[in-house]
Amino acid sequence: MNVYPLSKVAVFLLLALCLAGCGGTKVLKKPQPVGTTKELGGKAGPGLSATLDWVIVRDGPGTWAKNADWDQYMLRVANSSDAPLEINSVTVFDSLDTAIASDADRSRLVKGSKQTAKRYKDSGVKVKAGSGVGTMLIAGTAATAVGVGAATAVAYGSVMGGGAAAAGGAAAAASGLILLGPALVVGGIVRGVNNSNVNNEIGARQTDLPLVLAADEQHHLVAFFPLAPSPTRVELSYTDVSGDHVLIIDTRDSLNGLHLGTAKDSK
Repeated sequence: MNVYPLSKVAVFLLLALCLAGCGGTKVLKKPQPVGTTKELGGKAGPGLSATLDWVIVRDGPGTWAKNADWDQYMLRVANSSDAPLEINSVTVFDSLDTAIASDADRSRLVKGSKQTAKRYKDSGVKVKAGSGVGTMLIAGTAATAVGVGAATAVAYGSVMGGGAAAAGGAAAAASGLILLGPALVVGGIVRGVNNSNVNNEIGARQTDLPLVLAADEQHHLVAFFPLAPSPTRVELSYTDVSGDHVLIIDTRDSLNGLHLGTAKDSK
């Protein structure tokens, strides 16, 4: 019977911990930068104007979480009237004209994205998180350098999630040390901590609604959504002294093809 020094056991356990931490979603130490010179869409209505500055998608420009299965919409809203108004909700409509509500809970966002993927699959269309971001880069005239960083992040996630895990398993098997049980336990703990950190970050970034804007006040508004493939519009419902209104930002051009897989992805 082979006896392994504690140092070797510690190394293998550390390796298992590192591999377990590579999968899933987690907050990045250095968020991807993003710089745009043009909004993705805008609209002015009675008393309210709004612009869509950017949409942070999975491993794309501006991302702060690895492998995110949701979208973060970044808007600016302004009250142009001389009385307060209240923004009640923000809704995104995907290419199948399905209304998608915002949410600040990680698990519900992921669940909603899976439901979207199934709904599109039933329609014969593949959903791939983060694909089709090129149209948005052009529409927002974002610095193309951030696209290189985003591409690197995608490649890194693919390598660590597949090849490295397989190599680690081979090394453990060759040494005769079975780490399956401890690795699963450690992996579950790491994922739980990562998910909690991500959930807290989403809650901190999401703008609480309803949002009251005083006369002539401007405000940044952030809303998280499950994946909305090739969204056609963003709708803001609001109320002022004259009643209820809906402001619609057309995104058919700027977000065309977002999250839609190619024929190659379907193989």
